[in-house]
Amino acid sequence: MSSVMVLDELDHTLIELLQADARMSYQDLADSTTLSASTVRRRVERLVSGGLIRFVAVPSWSRLGLGLTAFIGISVDLDRLRDIGNQFAEMDEIVFVAVTTGSYDLIAEAVLPTNEDFVRFVTVRIAPIKGIRRIQTFMIPEFIKSFEQYRYPKRSTHLYKRNEDGTYAYDVEEFITDSERRVLFPAT
Repeated sequence: MSSVMVLDELDHTLIELLQADARMSYQDLADSTTLSASTVRRRVERLVSGGLIRFVAVPSWSRLGLGLTAFIGISVDLDRLRDIGNQFAEMDEIVFVAVTTGSYDLIAEAVLPTNEDFVRFVTVRIAPIKGIRRIQTFMIPEFIKSFEQYRYPKRSTHLYKRNEDGTYAYDVEEFITDSERRVLFPAT
């Protein structure tokens, strides 16, 4: 099991800034913090070498002509789980695949140009795979929040902080937003 690296507030700030714009220069990052450019460089290099962050290009699928996104829930013969998962991972159309618990054994995300292409993908690429018992597809017409919009959860990390005895250190009401409060604690 890998060890968890403890981050301070400045590390969190650097991650936050880089999530907003990963092309910020060390000087721009320094100007947004109380650090010097050389200190920022060392901290960012430590975050990268420690495996806490990495820099990747995130394609805009629709702008690249891949306007259809679908999640696929896959039930498989469990003795073929890894093999089937690896077959999905090798497919260019699949951008994400993971082992899951619950109703499906695997979940995958596919991007393709059109509905017709998706039907062809399912019938030509997926259907012949031995060991698949069932699939269910979930077409995604619109993302409300996608993975590239995810930000490191600075606020909620305190929500899960525990005391030495294992109890939660903070009351949940300290961390919920007004809209969450209306749902969790409706007026009577």
